[in-house]
Amino acid sequence: MKILLPIDGSICSNQTLEWAVQTFSPQNTQYHLLFVIPVLPDLNTVEFDIVEATALLRKARNYLERQHCTVASSDYALGDTVDQICRYAEDINADQIVLGSHGRTGLTKLLMGSTSTQVLEHSRRPVTIHHPIPTSEPSRDVSQSQEALKR
Repeated sequence: MKILLPIDGSICSNQTLEWAVQTFSPQNTQYHLLFVIPVLPDLNTVEFDIVEATALLRKARNYLERQHCTVASSDYALGDTVDQICRYAEDINADQIVLGSHGRTGLTKLLMGSTSTQVLEHSRRPVTIHHPIPTSEPSRDVSQSQEALKR
């Protein structure tokens, strides 16, 4: 099974990565990691963002490989997040897109939108949206996994 796993370095994204490892069989799953860098007019931060994206992709790849998972690709893309996720899923012929939801509601959701909801609406591929359990303090297991993802 080919799983596209978009990441952004957030706690939500890291918890979704951990959830995917626990949910899908390592023997039958190929992970494709994607970090999307939005290109905004008048902001010349793309070079910095590429460096950050590359570092986060490397950490996620290392984490997956330590869990005995196969990472088939690890890429970044420039552009609209939803468009790039949907396009990449088509390009790799993904069996499924797995992404986290920050669980924004109300005005924040209205202003920022929901990437996961938009991917669900626009993708021609099956989408699984993982809703991490919000905690005021991360559990010991999550803290240890978060530290592992930082390496």
